[in-house]
Amino acid sequence: MIYTPILYIMTYFILDGAKSFQSNQGAIFLCFILYGVITASFLSAKMQTPGFKYAQIRLTNHQGKKIGFIHAFLRFIIWSLSMTFLIGFFFPFFNKKNECLHDYICKTKISFQK
Repeated sequence: MIYTPILYIMTYFILDGAKSFQSNQGAIFLCFILYGVITASFLSAKMQTPGFKYAQIRLTNHQGKKIGFIHAFLRFIIWSLSMTFLIGFFFPFFNKKNECLHDYICKTKISFQK
């Protein structure tokens, strides 16, 4: 819901099309960072992204309070790195609380909305 419009706007309104986008690593990186900033903004302001809201879950720290923007953006960066190296995919299977690596490092948790 967030990343697709960013990619579409970058590909067809800012650049000349798909081939131009695919060959421009800077544009791809900029889209990724913009996605991280928007996601971190949602999480720090409302504790939910649109997808979290649909699933009726929210992100909090271990005390149940909101996290800040830097904390949320750092969580996004750790998530992207852990999924890149696949350790983030397997980490919940070896963790007692079934936490993802980025939640474990950032001391955050996903909780169901009441």
